[in-house]
Amino acid sequence: MKRSKRLLSALLALLMVVSVMLVGMTTATAATASISYSFTKTTAGYAQGTITITPTAGNYGKYFLYWANDTKALEGYGEIGSVSISSGSGKVTMPAQTAIPADATKVIAFKASSEPAVSSRTVANASAVYAIPASRQLSFDSADALYTFGAISDPQLANDSYGSGTYPNDETHLAAAFESLSKREVDFIVSSGDTVNDQDGNRTYAAEYKRYQKILADSSYANPIYEAIGNHDVGTVWNKNGGYYNANEAYIKGTGLDSTAETLKAGKPYFEITEPTTGDHFIFMALEGGFYTDRGTQFSKAQLDWLEGLLKKYYNDGKNIFIIEHANVQGWGSGDKLTTPYYYDLGLNPANADVKRFVTLMETYKECVIITGHTHLELSAQYNYSDNNGTSAVMMHNSAIGGVRWMDNGSVNRDDILGLSEGYIVEVYEDCILFNGANLYYNEIMPTCSYIIPFSTFADEKVTEPKETTTDAPIPTVTEPKTTTAPKVTDPEPTTIPTPTETQPIDYLYGDADLNKKINVKDATLIQKYAAELEPLEGIAFTQANVSGDKAVNVRDATYIQKFVAGLIVAFPIERIDDLADVGADDKTLAKSALDKYYEYSSYDQYMALKKAYKYNIIPTGETIATLIADLEAIVSAAGGSTGGSSSGGGDITVYFTNNENWSTVNAYVWGSGGTMSSWPGSPMTYVKTNDMNQKIYSVSFSFSDYQNIIFNNGSTQTVDIALSGSDNVGYYISGESGGKLTCETYTFTN
Repeated sequence: MKRSKRLLSALLALLMVVSVMLVGMTTATAATASISYSFTKTTAGYAQGTITITPTAGNYGKYFLYWANDTKALEGYGEIGSVSISSGSGKVTMPAQTAIPADATKVIAFKASSEPAVSSRTVANASAVYAIPASRQLSFDSADALYTFGAISDPQLANDSYGSGTYPNDETHLAAAFESLSKREVDFIVSSGDTVNDQDGNRTYAAEYKRYQKILADSSYANPIYEAIGNHDVGTVWNKNGGYYNANEAYIKGTGLDSTAETLKAGKPYFEITEPTTGDHFIFMALEGGFYTDRGTQFSKAQLDWLEGLLKKYYNDGKNIFIIEHANVQGWGSGDKLTTPYYYDLGLNPANADVKRFVTLMETYKECVIITGHTHLELSAQYNYSDNNGTSAVMMHNSAIGGVRWMDNGSVNRDDILGLSEGYIVEVYEDCILFNGANLYYNEIMPTCSYIIPFSTFADEKVTEPKETTTDAPIPTVTEPKTTTAPKVTDPEPTTIPTPTETQPIDYLYGDADLNKKINVKDATLIQKYAAELEPLEGIAFTQANVSGDKAVNVRDATYIQKFVAGLIVAFPIERIDDLADVGADDKTLAKSALDKYYEYSSYDQYMALKKAYKYNIIPTGETIATLIADLEAIVSAAGGSTGGSSSGGGDITVYFTNNENWSTVNAYVWGSGGTMSSWPGSPMTYVKTNDMNQKIYSVSFSFSDYQNIIFNNGSTQTVDIALSGSDNVGYYISGESGGKLTCETYTFTN
């Protein structure tokens, strides 16, 4: 990876003189106000500078500013800023290193007492419009991203069933973040750690990881997720002498590292992955020294030797290198004021030998991007970007999913606020990387917390030609100028597809949205009308319109078709990614059974691949539901899990209860070394059958390695505490009473 020298296209290079002149001030005027923009950096794509809005006489009031394309405010973006003006002008400052979005061509402002509705944020309705000069715009659109990923940190799921209450919105925020990132269609997620919160008494990592995995399993998100390990993940396991020791086992079992049997068996909490589109490198480091990150050694010599070896190997291969790590370094880089004023000096101590070596590596290998979390400090505090004045790798501070700490009159407020949950949506282009700061609860990008990094990479040369076309030309290397209309070109020769029969599968002609057996501008226009809810798209038409291969048909697909017609690409993304397939009812049943059984491994690639096949009919080339399940079971076994027992509830034993007291409700309260499976009175048991004595039999399944005790109850009446043997298919029925509670006898359940 090298700092890009291609941010300006050949066309924009011709405008360099104009660009330099524009560093002063450029103005656009509308009916009620005018906007001027004073840029402080000459390079295209950099937003840093001052936006000034000047109302015309009598039009003072509050103004809201937004990034826009030629038609309307960019979708999914919050306001650039707002300013109340009673006289003169108002100003909005764009911080250093902030980015102009890839799709932005204008800044628009609205005079209103409150933020205008999304549907009203159009260029035509704007009180003022500023046209961003071509020399300031990025020379590509968001559809040109090589890949995107979500960057999160510090979900910190606390086992609130024991009354912790540390982060009361932790589950809600994490579930919303997964939904937002699913809607954004990111290719994968990276986490800078602190997935869970605490281990103290009955609050255990195993129980908290189960909550994390259940939230992930129940979400719409079905792409990979990779987690680094933070201080809360390993460090508060206390021994009888009052000291602490590290517990990596729950993390390794709960995340699967990079989902290979080798790394799971090695038991090392650090690993790497390779992004498949470009070959970019993602290195996941681990805190190894426990909860107090400023004390002792956090990075072992073995880990730092491993890191240095990877950096030497990858540094000059032209690919991006991302380092995902949890804690920032005190007084060095992003994440907080350099004096670390508020979070108990829990940054990495630069006086420690391991931290010194880490800093030296980051100052030696500057062409890297480090993503940290740990502080929980809100992105709006603006301690997010640093390269230590050009002396080190770029450091990107992330905020938190759970418990964002926010600035309140110059002090840090630690109150957990519902809806304040932050991370990044990262877009990787050939010429740069955009870190789009976002509120992931509301799925809204924050323009003043979005940054540009001028690092470059390139896609691997693995181009698949479109079906049955005659061209074999490579993708041109020219830069496509921004346009809002499709290029005027002659339609290519029609490409026909066979009429499907009962024995002949459909050979989709991707791009042919109107089903006229050719790909042209009309298809892009139809998709645009569909996105505007003016025309329908159903069945084969919808499938063939979905050229991006995601879960929706929108203007992104129209853009790809325009580029195909113009000869700028020779294949659609759908033709280069996983195959779409119809998953039959029987396979759906098998997949659902495995997904329910193995949800505790939901962060594993194999689990997510099966989930993607089940939810969205997308299956990797050469795979089937059966092979995906086999792949998942192999990694479950490597993690020490069981693949036996019932497929209900994610367990390796199933316990049965005969309701011979005819309770109207039958619950199972299950607990053990893994905490509690659910809070009192437990979970309703699953009805199985009615026996010959007209008594209903219920079941519950779970992992005996985590849960060793059970109480059957109806919410008020309960059995005694029952210690389980670990045997599968043991049944219980009520046989007596002891101390006001019911006793049980056992039997072996058979169908």
